[in-house]
Amino acid sequence: MAKKVGGGRKKRQEELEKPQNHERWLLTYSDMITLLMVFFVVMYALSKIETNKFTALAESLQEAFNMPGIQLEEGLGGHSQTPTDAPLRPPPGTGLSPRPSDRRDPFIERARSTLATEIKTGAVRMNTEARGVVLALSGDVNFREGSSTLEPSAMGTMEKIADLIRGMPNPISVEGHSDNTPVAPGSRYDSNLMLSAARAVSVAQALELLDVTKDRLSATGFGDSKPARPNDTPEGRAYNRRVDILIRFDSQG
Repeated sequence: MAKKVGGGRKKRQEELEKPQNHERWLLTYSDMITLLMVFFVVMYALSKIETNKFTALAESLQEAFNMPGIQLEEGLGGHSQTPTDAPLRPPPGTGLSPRPSDRRDPFIERARSTLATEIKTGAVRMNTEARGVVLALSGDVNFREGSSTLEPSAMGTMEKIADLIRGMPNPISVEGHSDNTPVAPGSRYDSNLMLSAARAVSVAQALELLDVTKDRLSATGFGDSKPARPNDTPEGRAYNRRVDILIRFDSQG
């Protein structure tokens, strides 16, 4: 009997000393995989919104905030350098077509037609940015070097621009810019900042004389702080000598 009792105790001791099962982590792993699968199924189901609801939401947001299309491009300037207009496009797979701006797109078409000669000769460049439409007056064509007085030949261009914007409620920001070449000694203006500001004021005053209401107009000089192109070539510097007439189509316009 003693041997039997001793044998049973030894058997129980061997059972207690059996190595643990190190594959128990597979249970936790399988649970995690299951949860991930459920998560992605739920996310996929949520992504399948109804097209008509998406359309209604997009239209209500655009009408509430007057959001135009935004085109982003690489470059040193604060606005796009291309004359094309690229409205926001919906995510792929929604089957929706972009909704054009109610006021901006027709204005762009009218401006291209009205200023076709000036755009072709380089006296005016038309660009788009998030805030609105920019009509950039070439500094070399519309002003004498170092002067803030508009050339007589520029008044025809100013009349066309005034005709385009006179009946619109949009705010107009006139922004003067220069290249990084220091002003000549003895110049009337001590810095590029002062020259660019004076040119912006001259353009704003011309628009006011052409019956654009002054409460819509503002004039700002930026000097060489916002180049549209690098200043390391004569062409780039000439491009940067400009006065931008910004017709705002953002929330302020």
